[in-house]
Amino acid sequence: MRLKRWLGLDTLRGLLRFYTLLCVSLPLLLAAGFFYFFQRGQIIDDTLSGMAETLATERSVLRSWIDERFDDARFLALLDGTRTGNTDLMRQAFAKYVRTHPSVSAVVAVNQDGHTQVDSSGSPSVYVGDRSYFLEARQGRDSLVAGIIGRASGKPICLFATPVARLDGTFGGLVFASVQLDALDVWLRQTTILGQGKAVLCDAEGRILAPSAAVRVASGQLTGRIAPQALGAGERGAVYRDADGREMLAVSVAVDRGGLKLVRQEPAAVALVGYRSQALWVAAGALAAIILISPLVLRFCRKLEQPLEALSRHARELRSKEYDETCPLAAPPDLPREVEELFVAFSAMACDVRGHIDAIEQLSVQDELTGLYNRRFLFSSGLKLVAAALRAGQPCCCLMFDVDHFKRVNDTFGHQAGDHVLAHIGTLLTGAVRRSDLAARYGGEEFAVLLVGADLAQGLEQAERIRRAMAEKPCEAAGRSLSVTVSVGVAAVPDSQEFGEAAFDDLLARADAALYAAKAAGRNRVMAE
Repeated sequence: MRLKRWLGLDTLRGLLRFYTLLCVSLPLLLAAGFFYFFQRGQIIDDTLSGMAETLATERSVLRSWIDERFDDARFLALLDGTRTGNTDLMRQAFAKYVRTHPSVSAVVAVNQDGHTQVDSSGSPSVYVGDRSYFLEARQGRDSLVAGIIGRASGKPICLFATPVARLDGTFGGLVFASVQLDALDVWLRQTTILGQGKAVLCDAEGRILAPSAAVRVASGQLTGRIAPQALGAGERGAVYRDADGREMLAVSVAVDRGGLKLVRQEPAAVALVGYRSQALWVAAGALAAIILISPLVLRFCRKLEQPLEALSRHARELRSKEYDETCPLAAPPDLPREVEELFVAFSAMACDVRGHIDAIEQLSVQDELTGLYNRRFLFSSGLKLVAAALRAGQPCCCLMFDVDHFKRVNDTFGHQAGDHVLAHIGTLLTGAVRRSDLAARYGGEEFAVLLVGADLAQGLEQAERIRRAMAEKPCEAAGRSLSVTVSVGVAAVPDSQEFGEAAFDDLLARADAALYAAKAAGRNRVMAE
């Protein structure tokens, strides 16, 4: 509240200036904010899209390179020496192939029993029958194995394995070429694009295989890994924060060869270099526009404030007077036409209010349909009457009425006939009770009468008199005479209170219980608690 007063927002003048400036400034600020966030997102989306397109091209090139290596392995597997198991011919062919292909570290032939038969690197025979590539070869399928560290080079290699078929068509083992992945370094450097980061080749688990500069090896195992968010970014790309808290852009594509993936990632700050300067210019433009518009806004506000302040001064004068004294209200001279009309309207309303106050007060306590007091007045005045009777040592009782089979009247003759019945009962009750008694419509077809100075016997006598009067005087409604009967419950203020928080609540509850007993006993009767 103090802050609001300090800012001047507790006056119409302050609010008018504040909201007018807000209406002018907000669109400009929203436009600047929209540009900041939308343009930023657009640049990031465009960058990710470009990275994805580049990776798609690189994937095609990498697939071609892998397919060429498989073609070489198949060529070696189809040589006569390989198919016949001639080790001398295989050694000669494998050695010649390795000499002409610097990226190939070794070519190995494995017999049908799973033992290496010829190894161009000169390694002794080992059993590989339990390896995945041997099991794939037995099924007649090629296989690519990545993530292996070469024993001699200590660098990542890939095995391109293909099955060997003997001359009679039976399984004759396999041939695999061990290819060093640093052969991809030159190609990956050539594919580096300004603003799109470097392409990285990794296996399905995210271990980096190439380029060599990104490879990390410890204890014969690959330890360098791509962040899981980058690995799972997919072709649509993803934005994430790395271990250093930097916002990163990443795109990944599956090579569909041996579970390999190509990944590109770069800091978002690199892609947003030009965008930040644009955002600053937009913000500066919005601020300049606000500064230029502010004097015009203030002048407009002053033109509205002056007549309103005059009206406010006169309203404060009226606040301390009675309604009769403000009728009629003379408008000060030299007011704008609109404000003068406000004075005339205010004067007319002040005079009308005085005339309507009595009617409003009456409506607030009276049930419009029956002319009896309403439920609100029953509870507010009933509490006081019962409490006063108890203090004075006077008896007090309550009669609760319920119209018998009222729903049948509504269903048979309509709700308008039901309203006539309720009004008829209200008229009879008004004529049957004293001015000191309180008769009210309790709700729906239920009525309550509070008899002050009457004990239970007197209450029963009065209830029976009213019941007979209603039964003997039918209601004229729907073009016919409708017989109306009521069930009545009577209760007196007891010595000890059982229900509610006040004696009046307890009295109503007892009378209501007696009413339901009268209805249960066959209706059209009076029963006491």
